[in-house]
Amino acid sequence: MKVLVTGSSGYLGAPTCAALQQKHIVRPYDLRDGKDIFDAASLARALQGMDAVVHLAAIPRPLPDRSFADYFQVNCVGTHQVVQAAVAKKVKRLVFASSTAYYGIETGIPVQFPVREDQRTVPMYLKAEDLTCTDGHIAYSESKVIAENILAFYGLRKKIEIVILRFSAIGKVYQETSVSLENAVQGIVKALESPKRLWYEAFNVVDDIARVNNEKAKKVLGYRPGPAVEGPVV
Repeated sequence: MKVLVTGSSGYLGAPTCAALQQKHIVRPYDLRDGKDIFDAASLARALQGMDAVVHLAAIPRPLPDRSFADYFQVNCVGTHQVVQAAVAKKVKRLVFASSTAYYGIETGIPVQFPVREDQRTVPMYLKAEDLTCTDGHIAYSESKVIAENILAFYGLRKKIEIVILRFSAIGKVYQETSVSLENAVQGIVKALESPKRLWYEAFNVVDDIARVNNEKAKKVLGYRPGPAVEGPVV
């Protein structure tokens, strides 16, 4: 396949590109190299002739110096830019890096465990008085919910196949959840290479841990997680 990877120079993007290059033609796309997902002409050129896109470009976690507007612009509007351009260029599949923050697994947000893909999302079960989190934690969680809903339109209307991968914090243990970098990359490769028609499917891609169920990814994608993260705990 010919695959565009946004956020290709990042912590997850770089090893993803390296893994994909073993079997596929990879086109990296990263702001560090002057390639902006908000540059419509540049993005259109990059997507020309691509079979799939792995969308990793994002604000990847809660940060104290970022506002809700920042998360909305990059994680939500940016995702819309990418999927619109991919549809216009007739790309067959988009793999999106989401997060278990989709369920509210963030500091100061109460969550019921174990978590499954059909669990209610942050705004569906929370009350204002339940929260002890910062603005950044809820903003990040909400940005993933919104981005997934943007992508749902395109997948459910069969305009492009959409595969959502909900990662735990990568390479660390957070809220007793984790996914190793190797397992996260494996999940992306499996999502891209799956021969199944996946118009809109979401998968938990995590280590074998008690708090988050990953059986759907194992059954549908053939995901086989290696050793779990042993540290650090944050």
